[in-house]
Amino acid sequence: MKEPKTPAEWQEVVDLAEACLLIDSARQYGLITGGPDIHVDRCVTLLARGRKRGIAPNGDGVEAAIAVLIRAQARPMDT
Repeated sequence: MKEPKTPAEWQEVVDLAEACLLIDSARQYGLITGGPDIHVDRCVTLLARGRKRGIAPNGDGVEAAIAVLIRAQARPMDT
């Protein structure tokens, strides 16, 4: 992944990092199974770097990122 440069790119990265942490938490609590591998330390670092730039996760952006991650993991049901 390239380094985010613009505020819009940082917002996208921060939203995705937050989405990944939410997915990881849900998995740890047994609420979901499967899904992408999450690099928790990287997500925490990206969120901290975003905060230093005044950028925090946006609820709508986080929801959109979760939807993208779910679609990326979706597989057709075996028949």
